[in-house]
Amino acid sequence: MPSRLPRAARRLAAVAALVLSPLVGCERTPAPPPRSGPVDVAAKAERERAPATITLLYTTDEHGWLQPVAEEGKVKGGAAQVLALWIAEEGHCPGLPADGSAAPGPIPAACKDPATLALSGGDNWTGPALSSYFQGAPMAEAMRRMGYAASAFGNHEFDFGRDAFLQNRARARLPYLAANLRVRGPGLQALEIPPFVIFERRGVRIGVIGLATQETLRTAMASRFEGIEFLEEEEALERAVPEAWRAEPDAVVLIAHECPDKLAPILDRHPEWGLSFVGGGHCHKQSNAKVGDALLVNPSWRLRSYARVRLEIDPRRPLRRRVVSTSAEIVDVAPAEGAPAAPPDEPIARSIAAWQARLDEALGETIGYSDGMERGSTEIGQWIGAAWRDELGVDMALLNKGGIRQAVPRGPVTKATIYSVLPFDNKLLICSLKGSDVLQLIGHAETVLAGLSPAGGGRYVLGDGKPFEEARRYTVATIDFLYFGGDGFGFQAQDPNPSWTGLDWRAPVISWTKAMGTSPNLPLERLVR
Repeated sequence: MPSRLPRAARRLAAVAALVLSPLVGCERTPAPPPRSGPVDVAAKAERERAPATITLLYTTDEHGWLQPVAEEGKVKGGAAQVLALWIAEEGHCPGLPADGSAAPGPIPAACKDPATLALSGGDNWTGPALSSYFQGAPMAEAMRRMGYAASAFGNHEFDFGRDAFLQNRARARLPYLAANLRVRGPGLQALEIPPFVIFERRGVRIGVIGLATQETLRTAMASRFEGIEFLEEEEALERAVPEAWRAEPDAVVLIAHECPDKLAPILDRHPEWGLSFVGGGHCHKQSNAKVGDALLVNPSWRLRSYARVRLEIDPRRPLRRRVVSTSAEIVDVAPAEGAPAAPPDEPIARSIAAWQARLDEALGETIGYSDGMERGSTEIGQWIGAAWRDELGVDMALLNKGGIRQAVPRGPVTKATIYSVLPFDNKLLICSLKGSDVLQLIGHAETVLAGLSPAGGGRYVLGDGKPFEEARRYTVATIDFLYFGGDGFGFQAQDPNPSWTGLDWRAPVISWTKAMGTSPNLPLERLVR
């Protein structure tokens, strides 16, 4: 049967093998996403196309949570555990181990003609020290083994810089997609973030469009995105969706690093797009809904769950009417009470153990003790702020709630604990601010401020007990992300000439915590209340 693809798409068929998800026994030479365009169609002879059921496996905001954690009396998540479920319950075909060793067991017959497509909503690797200390490499290797086919471009993909992003993309062997991302600067061609790709599964073609949050420059270090523009989301999709349909796929889906409550009204206004599934993300809230004919699902974050999306497709029907039925279910990655857990995927478990050994060698030193601090607690913010104040000799310290990424578990505090709580690569600086400027900062929703306390009647006192004065100037330690406008802060206008320390924001927390000499009888929390 002659190809029915448009001429431009036929020219792209030669690059088909570049971004297909790697399969056991048919691993391909590593390659970046295709340079010549956004379409990737399997380069093989046309065959008789019959109805098929395709299962999409969708996760989002994995944030480097490679290992399972105990929550609410259950052990949840874990990359090796997720893949074990996918293989056992979904018939998924993983990629080869990152170390090049042979995968255990025989290659399933289904892997010669797979029926699953693993996709991510972005923000893959910034999180616990096990991933962040190595700039995301362990998570990228796990995603390769897990057989992810594509990811949306998340606002944290450049947390370790552009070079690290390119290296991790090559390790994971998958394209990053964003219909609303435009590269404008010179020398940025290697980034190659296409709006969509097309994959073939069971003889049917699935168009996968990506979307980045329009808030990226506000929620990440803007300087890392020089030469890159993020367009309005609905406007970008109005171009990308018809473009994807012109390649004549059998179904089109959207993976978006955007909150479902922002996506829902857009989808409601555009039933003509004919999307079968939309994967949300960014807001870390689990949801499963339907907007028109489109399933809109967010399976939460940190690999605690995944979305199982079934698409029944009949390629013999007219274009845009080939999806016969859809269904979606959110699957928790935690064994039911009394049920045995599937053995974790051995190659991923082996890889994690090797990375953990390297982390223990680098950051395993015990520097303190904690009774446990929740992520949003007053104690955890005051601990970080007190360390900055004392180590830098400033009046106050200000960080953002979103910069504190996880809780401190009860027990020994190691250097790795600090890297997990503060995973981003930020630098400290000192601003000189008027008291009136400080009062403006107090009202910001993201503010965590140490060194200033309310004294009643609208008055405040400093950490040393002296009265706070609006007309006086104070030294305030903060981070470069906030200084340059991250989360909407206005430090740069308040002090155009700050003092740059050159210090990593974790360094004072490590040195201060170590110096305090805390123990089970004198935990950190007693020193920062």
